Amino acid sequence: MRDNIDTDYLVLISSDGKKNGYEIYKDRISENMWPIYHKTPQQNNIIKGKKVIFYIAGKDEYAQNFISSAQIDEIIENKHLVSDPNKEFSQIISFIKFKDHKIFKSPINIKNHINNLSFIDPDRRQIYGLYFQGGVCKINQQSYEYIINSSN
Repeated sequence: MRDNIDTDYLVLISSDGKKNGYEIYKDRISENMWPIYHKTPQQNNIIKGKKVIFYIAGKDEYAQNFISSAQIDEIIENKHLVSDPNKEFSQIISFIKFKDHKIFKSPINIKNHINNLSFIDPDRRQIYGLYFQGGVCKINQQSYEYIINSSN
């Protein structure tokens, strides 16, 4: 996979667990507290000011869709061992707070746009799900702008 992307853009992924990925996303956004776990990839890239797109993985409601965008406003270190409210994991190391959260007018299904997303290697588009494992992935500016422009 292309891990050498130098970027100010990230995709935050919510997947099915004890609740479906969309419900988990809604819970996190309504509280403006997105957990980052001990083994979450891209921890060094999660910094204030980065722009993010939210993606729902899994198989349930809004699965395989980009659904909103925001900007990282604050990162709060988890000084107490707080469990994930969805009881999926227990090693939360920090929480992300956002500003400028915008829900897309219509969800953007990745399968309909994958050929225009340059952060996904053309030879690996059949297995694009690998790019969305771990909760956070990098995305280049071209792909970010394409998704944002597709949301209008």
